[in-house]
Amino acid sequence: MTQPAIFLDRDGVLNRYLPGDYVKTPDELDVLPGAGEAVARLNTLGYPVYLVSNQQGVAKGLMTDADLRAVDTKLHARVAKAGGTIRQSYYCTHHKDANSTHRKPEPGMILEAARDHDLDLSRSVFVGDTETDAQAARAAGVGTFILVLSGKFAGRPEAATDFTRFPVPPDYICADLPEATDWIATQDAQLLKSVG
Repeated sequence: MTQPAIFLDRDGVLNRYLPGDYVKTPDELDVLPGAGEAVARLNTLGYPVYLVSNQQGVAKGLMTDADLRAVDTKLHARVAKAGGTIRQSYYCTHHKDANSTHRKPEPGMILEAARDHDLDLSRSVFVGDTETDAQAARAAGVGTFILVLSGKFAGRPEAATDFTRFPVPPDYICADLPEATDWIATQDAQLLKSVG
């Protein structure tokens, strides 16, 4: 039986967004306040959590696959220390010009996760901080997209109403992952657990 899930972008949702740069080493990873606890709460509500992130810094030669794995290992450990579990991380390391079907805004990583884990995307939620997160979620058929203002659009809530960026507006706008988790908890029964 398929189940709903929570998809999270990484930079700007779980850890601090570095404008124009990449988290290239574990030392550069700065987990946002309350992010690990939010994942733990989502797990307690019964949702598996998956990370879906573009990381073209690898294709650009700014970091290696091993560097990316080391950052991911530290992130998982920090979330685990707060009592949470990220079931699996999906990364696209291709350059934006490579026309990869996995690189957001394409839905490939989300669809792969759905196949791997028998997920019901129509009852799932994607929490992201960019328009490409929104586009990927819509293209994959994810039921709800929440834009958080803790990353790319920090301090710029008006960006969410820019229809050139978001031709389909976010379903909800929250300050950060903990606030998005509050919303998911209040909608839990009817939004995600209902029979599709």
